[in-house]
Amino acid sequence: MRILILLFGLLTFVGANAAVFRWVDEDGVVHFSDRPHEGAETVELSEAQTFSAPPVNRQRQTAEEEPESSEEEGYSGLRIIRPGTDEVLWNTGGVVDVAVVPEPRLQTGHKIHLFLDGQRVGELEGGQGNVQLTDVFRGTHSLRAEIHDANGNGLFQSVAITFTVQQTSVQNSNNPNAGR
Repeated sequence: MRILILLFGLLTFVGANAAVFRWVDEDGVVHFSDRPHEGAETVELSEAQTFSAPPVNRQRQTAEEEPESSEEEGYSGLRIIRPGTDEVLWNTGGVVDVAVVPEPRLQTGHKIHLFLDGQRVGELEGGQGNVQLTDVFRGTHSLRAEIHDANGNGLFQSVAITFTVQQTSVQNSNNPNAGR
């Protein structure tokens, strides 16, 4: 472990064209140095890996200025971000907030259909990403989303998530509000 730390330290401080020498002493300990030593071998160092970020476009475009995506581009993802996978929702009154994110953004004329327990229950279009579902009562539910084009053809489908709705019961004898 010491050797790796020492080598890392040498690589950090040694210039790109400087030589590094390696040798093993009489006790079997490996040494590295930027100065030659009797019996040392020269270590060939590769160039440091670098990264150049692409330039940042600081101009903001309005929705009207953004170029329209062509239908041939397709979608790379569709995620349900609310409710969370295996999330337990308490005392919702039957209302569940749903948030869906298509990647890339939803194309003109395309819609996102929501399916709760296999039944179509909602629709998102345009820049919409959120919707409230009603009449979602206690129990475990499955939710998935599908992107459809203007002709109603399915283009992309999310992974189904499950979530559970719980309601506090006034009939529960452990409920401090029971009988009031």
